[in-house]
Amino acid sequence: MAYQAFYNKYRPQTFEEVVGQKAIVTTLKNAILEDKIAHAYLFCGPRGTGKTTMARLFAKALNCQEGVGKQCNHCESCEKIMKGQHPDVIEIDAASNSTVDSVRQLIENVSYRPIMSPYKVYIIDEVHNMSDSAFNALLKTIEEPPSFVIFILATTDPQKVLPTILSRVQRFDFSKVSEEDLIRNEKRVLDTEKIQYDEEALRLIASLSMGGVRDSLSLLDKVVSYCGEKVTFDEVNEMMGLLSLEEEITLINQIEKKQTDVVIKTIQEKFDNGLAIRRLESDFIQIYKDFLLFTLTKDASLMERLKESEAKKLSLSLYSARRNLDILIQCQRDHRLSDDFLTQFELALINMMSEPLIQEVAVKQTEKKEAPKQEVRKAVEVKTEKKDGMEFKPENVEVSTDEITCSKDELLYLMYHFDNNKRTKFTEAWKKLSDFFATDYSFEARALTNSVPRLFAEGILVVTCKYMTDIKRINGKNIQNRLVYLMKQIEGEEVNVLPIFHDDFQDAIQSFKKKEQPKVDSIHIDFGQKQNLNASTDFFNDLMKGE
Repeated sequence: MAYQAFYNKYRPQTFEEVVGQKAIVTTLKNAILEDKIAHAYLFCGPRGTGKTTMARLFAKALNCQEGVGKQCNHCESCEKIMKGQHPDVIEIDAASNSTVDSVRQLIENVSYRPIMSPYKVYIIDEVHNMSDSAFNALLKTIEEPPSFVIFILATTDPQKVLPTILSRVQRFDFSKVSEEDLIRNEKRVLDTEKIQYDEEALRLIASLSMGGVRDSLSLLDKVVSYCGEKVTFDEVNEMMGLLSLEEEITLINQIEKKQTDVVIKTIQEKFDNGLAIRRLESDFIQIYKDFLLFTLTKDASLMERLKESEAKKLSLSLYSARRNLDILIQCQRDHRLSDDFLTQFELALINMMSEPLIQEVAVKQTEKKEAPKQEVRKAVEVKTEKKDGMEFKPENVEVSTDEITCSKDELLYLMYHFDNNKRTKFTEAWKKLSDFFATDYSFEARALTNSVPRLFAEGILVVTCKYMTDIKRINGKNIQNRLVYLMKQIEGEEVNVLPIFHDDFQDAIQSFKKKEQPKVDSIHIDFGQKQNLNASTDFFNDLMKGE
């Protein structure tokens, strides 16, 4: 007899032999026993998780000659289904039968009664490959088939199936099989084949299978051919071109040290010797994730791949670990669009090692562009030097706790006297201010970055904010006095900053567009530095009063 691959030889022949998918097995068995059989089903999920196998088992349970719900595997009907020769169980590959003509031929045959069984079962595999016109042609038949016909559609991509089809079928989502279930199945196969094994080797094969039963058996078949009478971890590792955990940790530390030439040479040499790039990528993601979990929680039990001693060998910062994790996850997504995994992975590694360097270059270029302002910058830095326990206060600037108030009419007055040229000028200065504050006042710098300069008039720069916290920070005593002083140093003009809510400003714009006239002929806004701001609230209340 010709050699049979493990995934064919050990394909489940009863519901009890199915690996994983317990909820689906139970539901289908109960549907048969309670005579609640639907006319159409959709089995969807990742490849190799048992969709086609389950469809055949369901057909077998419906047509077994020992009775509905049985799977004797001895009667003529069961044997023919097992061999793929049953006249009433028709398997169709939608990838090669996706046209309207193919569907019309199927529809013509649907009306004929079964030859030797109670039910006629159509299993349409990879159904997402069917064209929209083919789906539409099949629509009416799936909705109201003859009482003896059952459709089972299988797909790895249910999003491509027309919603009108989805609404007419019972959907079952197959999940990836757990590693423990895969390992048990591998043990069953090896025990039957009388082949010895290391538990660690089977766990490695299961992890490489990514939740697919067929993939795990295919890998196991390949490993048995390589290892012979005993499957060991070292031989599996060698055959699959994998790195040890120690080697992976060393590589990650080299990435952190920006040793680009060493890292790329190592990857290329290992790839020439059979390194599985996608597996290494997955290992890196797992290691970075474990490191983040352990660093944040100090709980070693949360880690899946690393032990506490191994996590402590990693010389990483939280920022670089999170950044590199994002880069690797994006690279993993991009693999779907490319077949050159090595080049894509190398580019991801280069990105991981070069991003901080690129940021340094960008900072230097920015400093170079601001060279004309260097003298002013130095003056500002001198004025802002801080000593331990002291808070910076520019000379001749007093700190006030008075509240800033701005009425609707005062804001409208500013709109009627705006200076667009100066607004552009101070918008550029605003960006410089946020960069300057970023060094020692990160929260205030973020508030400046989140705000948008909108209007300049009468020595007042109006900026809009989306959050009250940003308004409070801009008007806090730690920043208001600095803004006045630094703006004068940079642009040579004294400017007061008035932050208001974005929505309030938009409401005022609408009033301005309606040509509403302000009821004031001058501005009286106290810009004393303070801790709290009610200006935008006052303005909003004025608007609501309809004054």
